[in-house]
Amino acid sequence: MLKILSLYDFEGPAFGEVAAVGLIGGTVHYCTYDELQDEMQPFAKYLRGYPEVSVTQEILATRETARAISAGELFLPVHDSIFKKVVNVWRERGLSEAIRFAAAADPEQITVVAHWIATRLNLLLDLMDRGIYHIDVLPTSGNGSVTDIVATRDWNTSLVRCLSWHPHCARLAVAMRDDRIRIFSQGLLGVPVLRHSAQKSVCCLSWRPHAGRELAVACYSGVLIWTIELGAASNLLSHAILLKQRNHVPVTSVVWHSQGDLLASCSPTDLNIIIWNVSREEGVPVKRIGGGGICFTRWSPCGLRLFSASCRNVFRVWNTGIPKPWRAERWTVPQGRVATACFGPDLTLLFATTEDPATIFSLRLQDNIFDVKKASNNDVKIALRLIDLTKVNFSSDDNDDYITVGGRIISMEWNPTGKYLAILFQDSPVIALVKTNLSRLSRIVEAQASCLIKGFPGEVPNCINFYQKPSSWICLTIAWSSGRVQHFPIVENESKVDTSTHSALLSQSIRSSGLHSFDVSGYRQKI
Repeated sequence: MLKILSLYDFEGPAFGEVAAVGLIGGTVHYCTYDELQDEMQPFAKYLRGYPEVSVTQEILATRETARAISAGELFLPVHDSIFKKVVNVWRERGLSEAIRFAAAADPEQITVVAHWIATRLNLLLDLMDRGIYHIDVLPTSGNGSVTDIVATRDWNTSLVRCLSWHPHCARLAVAMRDDRIRIFSQGLLGVPVLRHSAQKSVCCLSWRPHAGRELAVACYSGVLIWTIELGAASNLLSHAILLKQRNHVPVTSVVWHSQGDLLASCSPTDLNIIIWNVSREEGVPVKRIGGGGICFTRWSPCGLRLFSASCRNVFRVWNTGIPKPWRAERWTVPQGRVATACFGPDLTLLFATTEDPATIFSLRLQDNIFDVKKASNNDVKIALRLIDLTKVNFSSDDNDDYITVGGRIISMEWNPTGKYLAILFQDSPVIALVKTNLSRLSRIVEAQASCLIKGFPGEVPNCINFYQKPSSWICLTIAWSSGRVQHFPIVENESKVDTSTHSALLSQSIRSSGLHSFDVSGYRQKI
């Protein structure tokens, strides 16, 4: 019988004025704050290729003179008649969008009678949307609020609200409390600062695969798609477009398909997931009734499954295979809702609920899980308990101090190779690092205790993200409440690591690839 991992299986962290700085050869290394910049420390050689990031209150207070350029400012406007514009909207987006476009137009241009009819029809559409799909008021705190949904501890007060590593190079996007995003790259002079009038309450960042400088941002007004220019003129030349749909705010999650052609966004006030055609600035809703609004979505690395967690006890796993129609399998959890989830290799899903204490479950999504004809009695379609997160107290040697680990989970990240899982708690000052192993024969995830990552006294972790590009060791990036952003190296075998070659590879910038597009009309029929 598979043993369920418990926090009792971990060794307690070191106490005092030291913080964990690396896991090398199975041993956790600690150092004081003054020793962080010491090149003689055993962890230092593994960090030379990663950009240094530090956030302070003074940085947040700085006012940049650069302004963001919207996509509309880059092209000359085309002056068509208002009726031609309405017809174009009807042809491309449907009758309802044409009615809303006409209602928002100037009455003198569209005639008073036509505008009166359009506004009344628009009110009727609003009533239908609110009655069926929309939640008017989103709580500012507690269950169902943005603070409760996002994968950041203390989101309202945290200096760093979210992190995102680029999938192909050492480029890190950091969203901060001042609603600005800073891009850190190794060897780059200056730090590009992304600022936009619609960029408020940033909840999630996602780099576009196979495109070096495109970043999707989930914020209160919708989805911002940034095209980032690096170098001295980055603040002036970087520009963004705003993607938004009616009743689809605030957006709390954005995630790209592994091919970079599809972008999924969701909102806790909307039952629909929006699949965006970024090049056309159009979105297609994926509709399912029941379960409440959508908290977050996750795409599997292979792109064949899309996970969506509702604000209630329902979650769905979508089969997004093409050309087959999209299908969803509906699951429920006994209590609460799904708090966090992540995909690993071989269509393996890990998720945890909002219960306190929480439990992490594993779910193997076989290829035939959606195919009833191929299913047999031997197919296992049940979520298995993997890790028990019941709170545990670790005391110092003299019993004068203790650290509590466990309880409700805020976020967890699984590195791309499926070897390590990092767990962030609501009320614990440490991160639990779990070593995982995927058995291809038994289709079971094995979990072993690795270490507890502790910060300096007074620090608590706010958000985490693994470095995405494959390398000879693993790097976990942690944003602490003090503003310190730490790169935590995980090295299993030092003899197999060439740090000089690895640092040189990290410093190379990826070239931007062309934009991808997809046929929205085709998806409109399939979904």
